Amino acid sequence: MKKEQMISGHIELDQDILLDYQYQVQGASEETLVFIHAHSVDRRMWKPQIEHFASRYSILCYDLRGYGRSSLPLNGQPFLHAEDLRALLGHLNIDAAHLVGLSLGSFVALDFWALYPEHVRSVTVASGAIPDSKPDIPPTLVTDVPRFKQEWFARLLEGCGEDRNGYQDRLWTMITDWKAWQCTHREPDCILGDALLPKLLAMQAPGPVCVVNGAKDFKGAHRSADRLLECVPHAVFVDLPEAGHFSSMETPHEFNGALQAFLERGGDNNDSKSDSTRL
Repeated sequence: MKKEQMISGHIELDQDILLDYQYQVQGASEETLVFIHAHSVDRRMWKPQIEHFASRYSILCYDLRGYGRSSLPLNGQPFLHAEDLRALLGHLNIDAAHLVGLSLGSFVALDFWALYPEHVRSVTVASGAIPDSKPDIPPTLVTDVPRFKQEWFARLLEGCGEDRNGYQDRLWTMITDWKAWQCTHREPDCILGDALLPKLLAMQAPGPVCVVNGAKDFKGAHRSADRLLECVPHAVFVDLPEAGHFSSMETPHEFNGALQAFLERGGDNNDSKSDSTRL
């Protein structure tokens, strides 16, 4: 049996890229939850989930390349976040895991599932699923980073619910710490993008999937979730009426309850979207 322990550190990828992680091993459990954070923040966003699930599962949280304590991408060098995750799981000898992603983290989780389904026990996505096509014209690079962060934060809050627990301060702290490399450089392709949907449609026996919807989230996130539900009709659909884009931070009790229920019943679902799970 595994011993309970906390492993913190980093792995070195190609070209001296470091990926920073924290792995909390639960000796009584053979199952691991991997939490994948959103754009412009870092793994600290998952604190309520770590506290809730650490007694039941081993927990792996890490900073994506370009975020938190992990290395910044290299100019002009494409990479896939999903391949970084594969390297991390291999380094930690984790054969298969439950993936939980939010926004950008959802894209990464689904990319990994599409590329390595044999290493996935289940997938839970929130505030993002099937991404929109990338625009032909690249975005304008940011020159005033402090001003951009303030505008970005204000824009994010337009798709979030009420602040009942101080989540906005925690969100702003992470955005303040964010290096914003993605906005000051031509970001390389790091998700499958348009290549994801064909891979999902071609899967022979897709495993358990849970789609968490924050009712106050942006329309684009709802559209993204709908595309996944059309592609994977067996998916569990959970609607959180008081949550928005950062549902795991805004309404952690409801988010944790929905995720726990999904995991405990093994992802089985006989309901359609119209009969979605209600908390």
